[in-house]
Amino acid sequence: MKLEKFRSLSAHQRAMVAIAVLLDGHEAELYLDNDSLAGEELAKAAKDFVAASPEFRNILAGDALRRALEELQSRTADVKDERLQE
Repeated sequence: MKLEKFRSLSAHQRAMVAIAVLLDGHEAELYLDNDSLAGEELAKAAKDFVAASPEFRNILAGDALRRALEELQSRTADVKDERLQE
């Protein structure tokens, strides 16, 4: 299973793809393709997930979502710390 496209996305985009895959793995590609800014890129990343078996896909998407959210929370905490130091 190739996830290079998924890994190249921003944390926000990875979270969106993971949520779409968890909600409806087979339709995730169609949902994400409608994004006006990065639809094609997001849909291609979701397509890689859909190729996996449902059990593996859900575990992988759940882990990907957790990691993306941790990255976003870390960035938010860093920004808050910087503002407090100013």
